[in-house]
Amino acid sequence: MTSRRTLSPRQASKESLDFLVSHADKTRAASYQRYFKEPVHYLGVGKEAMAEVHKDLLDRVEGVWTIKEAVRFCDLMVKDPHMEARGLGFQIVADFVPEAPPTLLGDIKRWLEHACGNWGLVDNVAPLILTPLLELHPDLIPEVVSWTESPSQWVRRGAVVAFVPLVQKKKHVPTAYRIASRLFDAEEDLVHKAVGWLLRETGKADMERLEKFLRKHGPKIPRTTLRYAIERFPKEKRKQILVATKEKKAG
Repeated sequence: MTSRRTLSPRQASKESLDFLVSHADKTRAASYQRYFKEPVHYLGVGKEAMAEVHKDLLDRVEGVWTIKEAVRFCDLMVKDPHMEARGLGFQIVADFVPEAPPTLLGDIKRWLEHACGNWGLVDNVAPLILTPLLELHPDLIPEVVSWTESPSQWVRRGAVVAFVPLVQKKKHVPTAYRIASRLFDAEEDLVHKAVGWLLRETGKADMERLEKFLRKHGPKIPRTTLRYAIERFPKEKRKQILVATKEKKAG
């Protein structure tokens, strides 16, 4: 084994990838595809093995690496096309977020644009890395709100999903509503679903406020977003909102 004090990001990436490949399972890998419409690359590594390689690596680099080495490790891991390799890279960066400078935001956006390619990895990066970075550096929030204008659906979804844990803590709720309203004209179903998820979570603390928001924006809201947003309303209330927000046909 490489000494804890001499383990470089490159050595760590090689050892980690070797471990992942040695625990690959083609049958398990094929079964994961059912969760995605787009093609994904899995090795088929089980949860226990993923937890093992993560813990082993963190034990060896914690207190030795800085966020700089963690980012370097992640950049090496995301060169591999497999979900497990990229996911491990993101997990290690997440472990170092408490000491991260605001400049990590640029790396996060770069990963969302070029190293995700599916909702699973976006929903890994956003709550694990982006959310705690925003809590640490709230001045970054306006820049993340501006991501709603990105041509990349993964950057836009990342901006949305990052606010889900925040509104669950009743933080930045007005910003969450602003993000949602900026994405009503998105074309992608995966963005519609993410926005609906975010709105549903905002409604947990104040259902009345959510209902007013939905009624105000009415037919502008994609129906997929709307259905996700109203999931926790009583059945009759859901029917009322669906009717009240339906686009009225001319004539």
